Amino acid sequence: MHWSRDKRIEACAAIVAESTRIQLALRRAWRHGDPLDWVPWNVALGTVWLVGSPAVVAAAATMDQVFWDHSDQFVQQTATSETAWKEARDLMEAARLDFINAARLHVDPRHNKLTQVPVSRPPLFRAAAPSAGPPPTGRAVPDSSGA
Repeated sequence: MHWSRDKRIEACAAIVAESTRIQLALRRAWRHGDPLDWVPWNVALGTVWLVGSPAVVAAAATMDQVFWDHSDQFVQQTATSETAWKEARDLMEAARLDFINAARLHVDPRHNKLTQVPVSRPPLFRAAAPSAGPPPTGRAVPDSSGA
């Protein structure tokens, strides 16, 4: 029983780690043309299909669908703006949060649902530093981190 529970936790942790890796790799593919390796993601999905509950599998499938729905524009470098990235990123992170909540309940039904995504990142656009003065156009300075 402990072995089975440990395997479910490991499988869910792999999905969370790989989904984060894929999200960052999509950003690098779009911005720098870096290749994307889907194999670890697909291995993690296969493992969850073996040991996950129906709710966990469904949440992983939803996350996979979000990647498929948005990946071409970044892999083929056809996304036209940071806004396109922000919209896709927010959907990826929402799907990841849904998966995490399904996994938490699968491991221990007493867990409460989380409402915050498991990443801390600056907003897509941030204001210029106060000592630097406003940008010449008066607009926000693009955030170069982009995660």
